[in-house]
Amino acid sequence: MAWKPSSLEAQRLEKLSRLQEAGIEPFPLRIERTHTTAEALAAFTAALEDTEVTVTVCGRLVSVRDMGKTVFAHVEDGHGRIQLFIRRDASGEEPHRIFRKLLDLGDFVQAQGVLFRTRTGEVSVRVTEWKLLSKAISPLPVVKEQEMDGELVRYSA
Repeated sequence: MAWKPSSLEAQRLEKLSRLQEAGIEPFPLRIERTHTTAEALAAFTAALEDTEVTVTVCGRLVSVRDMGKTVFAHVEDGHGRIQLFIRRDASGEEPHRIFRKLLDLGDFVQAQGVLFRTRTGEVSVRVTEWKLLSKAISPLPVVKEQEMDGELVRYSA
């Protein structure tokens, strides 16, 4: 019996084709990372106020909020989570459009930029350049959180 993709997997396979048509390698052989998410946050905390901290972080997209000219996204690696701040004028028109339209939750990305604190106080990477590391064909499982014995527990539904 042959594998038949679900409708969501079919949409992601279509996005994969569109990424390849745009000249983006969806599964590159090399990645560059200067900091884990935890190291990036620690470097920002340790830096002097007038010191710019440039990082390259890698992780899985776990949230995306598209505000038009700006996209807020969170990536997780094995060490924590950090927010990406992607502005059209900083990353470029085409990379910004591709990020908004062709990436999905679960995809792995590499992002380079300077750390800063947003108006809400969250340390974020002001992304100047990003790269797709792996396109996720299957969607992430739905994660639910429940408090048990005073501890927050995450599990897949």
